[in-house]
Amino acid sequence: MDMQISEKILGQIEVVFNEILSAYTKMADLYEVKKNALIKMDAEILKETDEQILANNDLLIDLNNERLRIIKQMGVEEMTVSEIIEKAEEIQSPLLNYFKEFKVKINEVSKKMTLLEQTNVELIQHGLAMSNTILDIILQACTPQGVGYDCHGKNSQSQSTGVSSICEDA
Repeated sequence: MDMQISEKILGQIEVVFNEILSAYTKMADLYEVKKNALIKMDAEILKETDEQILANNDLLIDLNNERLRIIKQMGVEEMTVSEIIEKAEEIQSPLLNYFKEFKVKINEVSKKMTLLEQTNVELIQHGLAMSNTILDIILQACTPQGVGYDCHGKNSQSQSTGVSSICEDA
């Protein structure tokens, strides 16, 4: 596949990559805020953070679409960062070091985000388990304990003998 690449296209990719790295770094920061909100059980901060994560995700989708639009100018549908680095090497672009550094930075941010997301999932699962336990305790406290009574409503766990209402002469 013959790809036409120029410094102009690489410059456009650099601009988008800067924005992508910034958006992913912000996403990692938001995941950290979410983790702290889950630990502190702060529902308000959690709600605000989730809204920001969704908005940032929409930005990342737009940036990815812009990246794909630029890459299509070269006559290909998709191109990895490694392939962009190869093409920058071929034309001896001054942006070559930038793309190599970008690849390292985006991998670091990606690993950080993955770890934070796994931690957040574990915190959510722990919170759900705690909520279920608390709910069970509340339900047990509010529910009448029917096991301790017989079919006549008498306490069957009492060891005292009742007095019969019928008296017999001995």
